Amino acid sequence: MDKLLYFGYVILTSFKHRTKLISFSLFFSRKYDRSRLYFLFVPYLYYFKFNMHPLDYFYFNVFKNEKFNPNDYANTMFMYRFHKKLNDKKYTKYFFNKMLFHQKFKEYMGHGYINLKKTNINELRKWIIDKKPDSLIIKKINSVGGFGVKRVRIKLKDNDVFIDNQTINDKFQFLQKFDLIEEFVVQHELINKINPSCLNTVRVATVLDKDNTVNILGAVIRFGVNNDVDNFHSGGIAVNINVLNGCLEGDGFRLAPSEPEFYPFHPTTNIKFDGYQLPHWPILINTIKKACYVIPQARTIGWDIAITPNGVSLIEGNHDWDKIIIEKALKRGIRKELEKYIQ
Repeated sequence: MDKLLYFGYVILTSFKHRTKLISFSLFFSRKYDRSRLYFLFVPYLYYFKFNMHPLDYFYFNVFKNEKFNPNDYANTMFMYRFHKKLNDKKYTKYFFNKMLFHQKFKEYMGHGYINLKKTNINELRKWIIDKKPDSLIIKKINSVGGFGVKRVRIKLKDNDVFIDNQTINDKFQFLQKFDLIEEFVVQHELINKINPSCLNTVRVATVLDKDNTVNILGAVIRFGVNNDVDNFHSGGIAVNINVLNGCLEGDGFRLAPSEPEFYPFHPTTNIKFDGYQLPHWPILINTIKKACYVIPQARTIGWDIAITPNGVSLIEGNHDWDKIIIEKALKRGIRKELEKYIQ
């Protein structure tokens, strides 16, 4: 049954991301001087042979990656079974519904929010005037991959609120297309120094083992590039983090095939990644470990967390976290490591 569902998933996502698949095949065709049809066909051979999603063929640069062994990597079907085995379905709602997540994990979140579906314009105006923010973030409760998330600019004038240069009266109908409006988290100056265009967050993937011990599988930080979001699926750059000391290791990389393939420096601020020390790392790890026990029925989560001037602020948790960013950061597959948790 899983294989049938996965086949349907591959067909649906291939159609959904057809533009991406075509552009990737064109990029590879030009780079390696091979037929474009070749790169539209071969990824599906890997799917039939190794259960590898066709997009992963491009993400891992399989054509020229001589060290790539499909059996070492956690393909999409494996991750579906992994998440299904470890995360009780009755509790995953606390992660895909951002409203429920805010309610459950508010102790670890250093920023306020308003439910746009349950507030009126006067309540929202008062909240904004009291907060006096320069920016706010609006979200849909089921937003993923940076989509359904937007930053809006705020100005206060004559005891009224202007959002993206429109009065709150004129903007309120637009805001109600979203579900949450949140305070914009102020990041630590050392993070802002690398990329000031957006909030740059750390992703930490964890597993609670059978002894109820938190295991950290890997950690990366995502940096935006002239964008309001840092997300890896929205053009951001990710860098591996040494989980023992919070120091950046190696070059940055993008999810999609790109030139250059690796980024030793941030492309807009020219700050070198390798060796850069992140602040408040012990606080971050301690916060993540505590958060793992809030809903222990969800045993494996990909946490997104921001580093602030005074500590950290939890942004969200992903019960179906993407293995790609961790494996690309570690430059190796993690399938065998994950298998021991589901045996």
